[in-house]
Amino acid sequence: MSEENIQNVEEALVELARDVLVDLYHALSGCTPKAVRVYGEGDALLLLLRFDPTELWGSDELPYEPLIDATFMAFPGMIASAVARRLGHALHPGNLSVSAERGLAVFAFSGLERGRELFASLTPSLASVDTSFAQ
Repeated sequence: MSEENIQNVEEALVELARDVLVDLYHALSGCTPKAVRVYGEGDALLLLLRFDPTELWGSDELPYEPLIDATFMAFPGMIASAVARRLGHALHPGNLSVSAERGLAVFAFSGLERGRELFASLTPSLASVDTSFAQ
């Protein structure tokens, strides 16, 4: 596979993972996330989700943090499944870190493609998050 094709696969995979995260959050809360950032290096991919905790529960009161953790626990597996189904590339879910107080969730993944690092040439994505689903 040429370097250009490899970069296209990386970009498609990252864009799809980001879009699936945005769509999952929208399905859960009915709102657009505050921000989604994507970082990749070597075989590691991080998706950072900034959210308003009150959007998840419909009140100004800060929700019980373990409930938010549990809510987001299924996201990495769903993101990895969507990537595998649509692009045929394995993305392996890793750790999840959530700070409800700060409205931040970090989803870690790893991806190796035929013995090489999948995200070696990836640059951070700062694309708008409101482009993934129909308004």
